[in-house]
Amino acid sequence: MSVNLTIDDVPVTVPKGTWLVEAAKTVKQEIPVYCYHTKLGPAGLCRVCLVEIEGMPKLQIACNTPAAEGMVVRTRGERVEAGRAMILELLLVNHPLDCPICDKGGECDLQDYAMAYARGNSDVVDPKMRKPKAVDLGPTIVLDEERCVVCQRCVRFDDIIADERQLVVKDRGAHDIIATATGLPYRHNFTGNVTELCPVGALTSKTYRFKSRPWDLNRTETSCTQCAVGCRQFADVRYGTLLRTMSVEHDDAISDGWLCDRGRYNIGFYSSPERVTQPLLRRNGALVQIGWDDAFALWHKAIAGALAHRGARGAGAIGGGRLTNEEAYALAHVFRGIGIANLDWRAGRQRQATPGGKGGSLAALERAQAIVLIGDDIAERAPVLWLRVRKAALRSGARIVNATGPAAARAAVMPDANRVALVWDGIDSDAGRAFADAFGGIAELATYIASEQGNARGAEAMGMLPRSGPSYAPVNVIGLDARAMFASADADEIATLAIFGANPVRNAPDGAAVARALAKIPFLVVSELFLTETASLAALVLPAKGALEKSGTIMNLAGDLLPVEAALQAPDGVLSDFEMIAGLAECFDVSMPTGAELESAVLAHAAYQPADFGFGDERFATAPPLEQIEAPAARILSGGGTWQHDPTMRGLRDGAAVESAGAPA
Repeated sequence: MSVNLTIDDVPVTVPKGTWLVEAAKTVKQEIPVYCYHTKLGPAGLCRVCLVEIEGMPKLQIACNTPAAEGMVVRTRGERVEAGRAMILELLLVNHPLDCPICDKGGECDLQDYAMAYARGNSDVVDPKMRKPKAVDLGPTIVLDEERCVVCQRCVRFDDIIADERQLVVKDRGAHDIIATATGLPYRHNFTGNVTELCPVGALTSKTYRFKSRPWDLNRTETSCTQCAVGCRQFADVRYGTLLRTMSVEHDDAISDGWLCDRGRYNIGFYSSPERVTQPLLRRNGALVQIGWDDAFALWHKAIAGALAHRGARGAGAIGGGRLTNEEAYALAHVFRGIGIANLDWRAGRQRQATPGGKGGSLAALERAQAIVLIGDDIAERAPVLWLRVRKAALRSGARIVNATGPAAARAAVMPDANRVALVWDGIDSDAGRAFADAFGGIAELATYIASEQGNARGAEAMGMLPRSGPSYAPVNVIGLDARAMFASADADEIATLAIFGANPVRNAPDGAAVARALAKIPFLVVSELFLTETASLAALVLPAKGALEKSGTIMNLAGDLLPVEAALQAPDGVLSDFEMIAGLAECFDVSMPTGAELESAVLAHAAYQPADFGFGDERFATAPPLEQIEAPAARILSGGGTWQHDPTMRGLRDGAAVESAGAPA
């Protein structure tokens, strides 16, 4: 149902219940706000959004006044300007005049509104109240209490969105301050969002303080690859250094406008001095630098020798979950073209990433009446996905069921729920099939797999599986999966193995057994940014570009095809995995697809939605692990992966609740 009203003499039609602050945007009129935010709803605290409504004797706040039929609204005029000027004067009474040194300078709402609406002088002659500056609020944030206007956006985010309730307002009146309720450091998976929500320079990021002004930054919009959600984000670069990442507020379909702290803060590794920047060859037990021509020649010789002496089973490749779609497609294309069938992306515990025909969008998850969580904690695997689950529960009343078994989970949600979502970790195939069977009769069933690698679903769609090629098509020769390759290596049956952007020694169910197996491979090739646990065992280490140093696409856990744009220049001598694969293809005279052919192939394979399989499908069947050891619960900020090589994040890493061998970072 819609209502008709007039805003600044312009007729407007908006849905019933629309707040005036949103209705004004349809006629491109900006109403100033501090406490209001589109994702948080109205609060009515700051009063700066005053407007004049015909027939009402007093000015009204636009953030908490719904549009009504026949309403006549003025967002400008003498009364409105005077009212806003008074509110701003009250906000500025004790606010420090430190704009030249404030981190928010250039993107501060108070600064902008003071210029636009405030008076040129003040009636207040008393000295400003002094409050503590540079208060350590937690491992990610510094609070300047003097600058706070007590809009409570941060407090309301912690309550409404994150459901943490750590931040509160303490004291009263002019003595109000933001603090944690318990006095303990402010710590959870989404703390960095409050620095963006803060309309002034009160809450600032420890990793970005005093680094740059916004007009000095080169901004690139891209997709986060640090988990399988694929949140849209801005990457801000100055003088070739990535200084920060920011959320994209209008990214409703994917991130809902938020970032987790891993996606926001795990960026310092790009400029780490520990990065590998030249190919490294093991000679007499030590790694020495060589040129790319020599690296390709040695790699080609090793594969050719393995195929000649041991056949197709003597070589293999693992990688894909941390590659772009284009790289995963090229990897499968080239290695199958060489004659190698042993291909897999699954270097850890997960067995499956594509849910099949019952999959749903991220937004659809919020409409579910019941959400069944199967396996690992999705709050750690896919943090922003967890925000959607919490949103469904807090705002729509969805029931969250932490599954202990399919029968119990079915009983917990039936018979009241017709719209059900299953979120599985993709690890235990038998459990996946059991839950799919138990909920098979649900009228509206949506299925999701929270992957342990960012582009796991894209890798599967592009053909990085031993039993299927692009679009899950059957292959003529079925190869070994990753676990079977490790077992084969342990039996001295594999002569060369290439691992692209994966660290199975750290992330496999039994990393020690994997390390013993990899150590037996005569020529192990690893493409990496750092000398990880796996790369340290390699005969040849190839320096790789990170996600923000190359362009391409990824597929998130809901099947959305998302662009990744290069925001950084990689160090000299470093290649993307695609360039490495192309170099190997040239050695074997295997043709690479042209740019247009590659784009067309990726679009076609990403668009294909398999309807003939579900959780635990036999196409993802796997050999038993070397030794099945249950990995400890991963923490978003625990050590591991690129976190180990980010000196700016030492405080976060050291403060993690656990140090997990299966950490997702």
